[in-house]
Amino acid sequence: MATDDRHRRSRLRRAALLPALLALVQCSELGPFEGPQPTAEEHTICYNRASATPDQLHTLARQACGGKQPQFVDHTIDLSACPILVPVRVSFDCAA
Repeated sequence: MATDDRHRRSRLRRAALLPALLALVQCSELGPFEGPQPTAEEHTICYNRASATPDQLHTLARQACGGKQPQFVDHTIDLSACPILVPVRVSFDCAA
């Protein structure tokens, strides 16, 4: 009977881990998005290096600039401006 209890507890632990694993998989699919905007002309994009391509970043930057060519300003990890799952922040200027 002790073996049955052990198997039951093992199955319960695995069942409890499943939602956490599914949440991690879904979070890894977070795409880049426009983050906090410091000024009217400077914009930021938060992204995860594992799930964003340079083309996606460039397209988002161009859209944020209203079709103008964005000019690179800064690239950093910033957990105060971007969520922990998409911590990389790229800043660009639309004034040029």
